[in-house]
Amino acid sequence: MGVLDSWDKEDCCRWRGIKCSNWTGHVLRLHLRNLHVDMIDGYYTDTALVGQISNFLLSMDRLVHLDLSMNYLEGPSGRMPEFLGSLVRLRYLNLSGIPFSGRVPPQLGNLSNLQHLDLSCQIRTESMYSRDISWVARIPNLQYLGMNFVDLSTIVDWPYVVNMIPSLKALNLRYCSLSTANHSLPHINLTKLESLDLSHNTFAHPMAQSWLWNLTGLQHLYLASTHLYGQAPDALAHMTSLQVLDLSFNSNMGRMTTSFRNLCNLRSLNLLSCPIDGNIKDVMERMPQCPLNKLQELHLGNSDITGIMPDRIAHLTSLTVLDISHNNLTGGIPRGVGLLSSLSILDLSNNNLNGPVPSEIGMLGNLTVLELGGNNLSGHVPSDIGMLGNLTMMDLGGNNLNGDLTEEHFTSLTRLEELHLNGNSLRITVGPDWIPPFSLEETDLGSCQLGPSFPAWLQFQVGILSMGISSTGIVDRLPDWFNTTFAKAISLDISNNEINGRLPGNMEFMSLQYFIISSNKLTGEIPTLPRNITYVDMSQNSLSGNLPSNIGTPDLSSLVLVSNQITGHIPESLCKVKP
Repeated sequence: MGVLDSWDKEDCCRWRGIKCSNWTGHVLRLHLRNLHVDMIDGYYTDTALVGQISNFLLSMDRLVHLDLSMNYLEGPSGRMPEFLGSLVRLRYLNLSGIPFSGRVPPQLGNLSNLQHLDLSCQIRTESMYSRDISWVARIPNLQYLGMNFVDLSTIVDWPYVVNMIPSLKALNLRYCSLSTANHSLPHINLTKLESLDLSHNTFAHPMAQSWLWNLTGLQHLYLASTHLYGQAPDALAHMTSLQVLDLSFNSNMGRMTTSFRNLCNLRSLNLLSCPIDGNIKDVMERMPQCPLNKLQELHLGNSDITGIMPDRIAHLTSLTVLDISHNNLTGGIPRGVGLLSSLSILDLSNNNLNGPVPSEIGMLGNLTVLELGGNNLSGHVPSDIGMLGNLTMMDLGGNNLNGDLTEEHFTSLTRLEELHLNGNSLRITVGPDWIPPFSLEETDLGSCQLGPSFPAWLQFQVGILSMGISSTGIVDRLPDWFNTTFAKAISLDISNNEINGRLPGNMEFMSLQYFIISSNKLTGEIPTLPRNITYVDMSQNSLSGNLPSNIGTPDLSSLVLVSNQITGHIPESLCKVKP
């Protein structure tokens, strides 16, 4: 339902999104933000307001709060209306996510009572820009300024402008094409600034040469992907108010030697894809060492970390996220990991860890994501994993695990949506009448032993979108429920088994785009393929007869049928397929 559904009453003060003065009846607040936002497409068109912002707003001369964010209100010109600068009583203005283009109107500087101003674009394709933001300094009480994705590439003096607003508490200039932050400000006025987001700009100068490190009261600092290089300054170790620090994806930084031991308020530290280049034991020793450890998120993935994981991580008892993936860790997973009882995400994937999966992981009752894939782990999978009732994703693929996975391993996994066990020598041993407690969306069980019968428990996975069961020892026909169970599947890989018999006759109603069933023992003719199919590999079977006349579906890009017994002419539809 849209926000205007209640706008059929005579008294506008009773309309949703409107608040009036109890004394005068004047409209004070207009809050029409579109709450149903699709972060991929940008908006939900069935709930977003469409049209343009009317200058009728000027008649609401007592308006103090205006929020039209995340709507299609750019109008025919596509530009942000200049008349908004006449709503001089406004204290709150949020136009973020409206797909405006063109210049940010400097008339907004007339809104001298503003405390909150958000002009952020939602996606890169929007083309708002400003060549001069000096007008911002005319808003003396501004506490929040958001201009994410607004092109500010020609503005060099931006730090001097924002430094003229001592009331500022939050500044968000993400993806603004800013080119430098190495200014020297003789005096810092931003003593109230708590949150600063300059992520995804291209500063490309030494990290230490920046005025940012003089902002000692900062609580949130985001500098991801800013192309800063060189050593982090010593001042960072003394920014004791910091709660969130994000330096991720700055691959040209010098080796990170900064100590965070005294940052007792730190809750989230993101050094993903930064060259830490050190031993994991030393890295952990540099983490906060405080009586009350508040660190909740620690992101150290892809940072050239080596060494054996220490039990010392157990002192970080507040951790909810621990990511040390894509490094060069060796040795075993310490049993002390089971003491991190608050963990929600544990990602140790793509290292060189060996030894068993510790049974203590079963103690992590809050765990939602467990990623241990791409290591050299061996031995049996402990049945304790079956107690992780909040788990939604488990990846043990690409290891040397062996033994049986029984029904006990899945007892409480009612929320499991992704399961990856591929590349191991595991055998899934469950009863023929077993009904899994989970409903998977994605799974890769390649190289595990599932056969010889086609796994009956898969018929309950009706929400599956992607499934890989190649080289799983299946010696059977495709079951009668194949088309209905996998009707929503986008990708299926059933190759390198001994599946015999014919393909189902009504595949055209499936959603498949990628279908690999090569190196089996299929016979008979190829049926009409799914209408959205893009990639098909049925090679090395015993398929025969003519190809279906409509095999050349509109999106088909690859059709592999070598080593079969197909006869007849090449259908005309194949000749129309676009390369």
